Amino acid sequence: MTQPEGPTGHDTPAQCENCDAPLHGTYCHDCGQSVHNPVRHAGHALEEVFESFWHLDGRVFRTLRDLLWPGRTAAEYLAGHRQRYLPPLRLFVIMSLLAFFVGRLTIHFDDQPITPQIDVSAITNSQTVAEVERHRDRMLAELESGRKEAGDVVPGVSALLIASQVKVQGEAANRIAELTSGTVPASAAANPKTTSAAPPSKGELFSTQNENWKADLEPVQVAWLPDFVNRWLTRKTIVARENIERMSDRPDRWFQTLMASLPSALFVLVPVFALMLKLAYLFKRRLYLEHLVVALYSHVFLLMALTTIFALMAVGGWIGAYAPWAALLLKASIIALLVWMPLYLLLMQKRVYAQGWPMTLVKYAAIGLIYVNLLATVAGLMFVVSLAKG
Repeated sequence: MTQPEGPTGHDTPAQCENCDAPLHGTYCHDCGQSVHNPVRHAGHALEEVFESFWHLDGRVFRTLRDLLWPGRTAAEYLAGHRQRYLPPLRLFVIMSLLAFFVGRLTIHFDDQPITPQIDVSAITNSQTVAEVERHRDRMLAELESGRKEAGDVVPGVSALLIASQVKVQGEAANRIAELTSGTVPASAAANPKTTSAAPPSKGELFSTQNENWKADLEPVQVAWLPDFVNRWLTRKTIVARENIERMSDRPDRWFQTLMASLPSALFVLVPVFALMLKLAYLFKRRLYLEHLVVALYSHVFLLMALTTIFALMAVGGWIGAYAPWAALLLKASIIALLVWMPLYLLLMQKRVYAQGWPMTLVKYAAIGLIYVNLLATVAGLMFVVSLAKG
């Protein structure tokens, strides 16, 4: 049964199609469903899209606007004014996905093979095999130390150090071949990476210079783990090593993998950040979920700023060839944003918790130091997990 044509020119049902309640308007008074069926009319489908957008419009822009002032959104939300803002968890999920999507879309490195610049004259001038091995081991140890300190944090540096390790290993193998046989194998001269090398130690499973490493000869063995876990780790090590070999001279791929792993790191760390706030302000007698609201909104602002920085970097790279002065202005804006981000968090913490400046500064510094280290550690772990996928 249908009612006469409504203002839209289409027949409308007399009962709600969802709950069968009698209709007295364009929306069901019982379940709230609209009488307009977007499946039957393309115009209604388009109308529904715009209606949904504008329905959220007020809260979206009000939330984003108030987030520009440190602590305003969190303080208002905790004071009970929740209807005017988007829920913090929903907004955090949206912004975390958006920020790193924009980063992956706009930021790219020169995807050309990396040529390592490292002095291997000590190896090529060695007169004995023992001397070659000594210089090789020393140089590899130095590169491995540098890779652990900086390579896991800066993907481009990691790729360069790995390439340097490959070069050292190849030059050492070539010089040993010269000393033992008096000639240099043509294949080794053409491609040092194919020179045979000793299996790596357990701490070098991810080293790309060890082309002859086999899982059955050097499996992952952790004494306190069950055998099936060690076998699983060995398989993941193989996958990670193969991915590293494919990405070793492509810094853009390292960056893309890192950006893909960061949202997972933030999802893990936001609850931890809230717990740190809970412990720091234990005597404020706030619930953990209240601290979680503060943590979520603070991360939303950081993600907003990060998205803006990515966009400015992309625009700056494009406009630099046409208006160098505009590119300088964009760089200054990026620097200003980077400076404002930690200051924003400090002012937000001061406003929400309303504590004196001395204690606020001490707690802010302690939480910030611990959190930055946690972020670097978890991001590194997520990066390794991403490498092991395959």
